[in-house]
Amino acid sequence: MNARHTPFFRLFALIACSGLLLVLSACSTFSKNAADSIDCTSKLASCHKGRFGLVWKTIDHNGKEEGDSISGTYEWRALPAANTHNQELAFLEVNSTLGPTLGTAKRTGDFYEVRAADGRVYLAQDWQSLFDLMFPVKLPADALIQWMNNPNAINLPQLPPNWTWEVNNGRYRVVFVEKDTTGRIDLIPQNP
Repeated sequence: MNARHTPFFRLFALIACSGLLLVLSACSTFSKNAADSIDCTSKLASCHKGRFGLVWKTIDHNGKEEGDSISGTYEWRALPAANTHNQELAFLEVNSTLGPTLGTAKRTGDFYEVRAADGRVYLAQDWQSLFDLMFPVKLPADALIQWMNNPNAINLPQLPPNWTWEVNNGRYRVVFVEKDTTGRIDLIPQNP
């Protein structure tokens, strides 16, 4: 019997085609550049650029140490749902120190998207899932997004246990110790 004529194959083909159509329709919602649709002159908008650094070190189960770092610039633009027909809009672009884009993350309502530098596109259900795709270590996305929306030293967002804020002259550092991973995130906004 030919595998293409079995009921299982037909069901699989139907599910695969439906999934593909769903992904394509979700991708089409991102065809308009989220950054361009955010008016940074609005009083409700949160827009700023800056520099960032992420340094981490891990120790594997054999005691071998590995580490790496990423540094560069970021651009953040966001507008709350009340000002955008009940769809929160947000855009984060991360560039390397030499200038090339490492990736972009966008939110349009309940749709979250990452476009990696290599051209891959990922869809997710929340900021944490997007950050897990963009960065090599697990970062507290909700706290970092809260800070992006309001980058100031007053009322810093709560971090998970073993994570702490350090603030010095407009420079923000988040230091973390997780199981076998230690590191820090440096954030230096230029025009909050």
